[in-house]
Amino acid sequence: MNRRSLLKIGSAIAASSALSPIQAMAGVLGSDVSVRWLGGAMMEFNIGGIRILTDPCLGEGKEAFQMGDPNEMFNLSKGPNMKAHERLTAFPGMTASEYDLILLSHSHEDHFDQKAQAWLGNRGPLICPSHDAGMLANKGFSVDALGHGEQRAFMSGDAMVSVTSIPAIHSLNQGISGILGHGNGYWIEATVRGKTTTIYWAGDTFMADPVWDAIENFPAPNLFIPHIGAVGINGALGQLSMNGQQAVDFSARVKTGMVLPIHHSTYALYQEPVSKIISAHADANSRSALHVLPEGSALQL
Repeated sequence: MNRRSLLKIGSAIAASSALSPIQAMAGVLGSDVSVRWLGGAMMEFNIGGIRILTDPCLGEGKEAFQMGDPNEMFNLSKGPNMKAHERLTAFPGMTASEYDLILLSHSHEDHFDQKAQAWLGNRGPLICPSHDAGMLANKGFSVDALGHGEQRAFMSGDAMVSVTSIPAIHSLNQGISGILGHGNGYWIEATVRGKTTTIYWAGDTFMADPVWDAIENFPAPNLFIPHIGAVGINGALGQLSMNGQQAVDFSARVKTGMVLPIHHSTYALYQEPVSKIISAHADANSRSALHVLPEGSALQL
């Protein structure tokens, strides 16, 4: 494994009660590896004390972030109208004022909103898809582009983490996928005191050929984290995130032990309720364990 010094992300959080560290959650959550869901695609991984933050979105209320609406019909040659999007749930708060690594699946504002961009500022680096690196760098962010198949490795004490980029295909329509650009999923291998846990965070993707080509030779992950919500099903771009049935089929194909669906319930943007994946999982008689977390709760591995 290529060893690198841990890259500290920031030392302070913007003055907001919603962003204050939760002291009761400090330290490892009774397990060497835990995943805490904060809504949307935002998660905190705690791996033997190594803290990883994903897809930070900090906005709340009716104007949580500004972005075009993929659920609306619009002229593709002109693009969507920018509008405010509502967060339906309260942000549960982060557990730390500092993270060792920030992972971005892609740069759409429902994954890296305006408030999170202001919070991060020029601190970094931010591991992101190659497709987004130039734009993010032009905005002043310190970026570390991770091309598909590339890996970064980190260690601290008796904990080691490797992160490998997996293609994320935002649309099964190749023309639309080309417009949106390919994002990243991430294969995370966490080793603490000699025990290894594997996590596949899929990102905004479907089980498309480039995805399967990248992961078919990986072992079955201990945990699979799909994005659901069926975003765009009635919009000009078409469906842009999996529905519950597609996520269940995906999880069966990778033969995961556990499934943690995210990218649902938090925003009005999402079109399909999380109950659909619960029903699809039950109907499939899946051997994997489905974990549907309340926002702010953690899954210990």
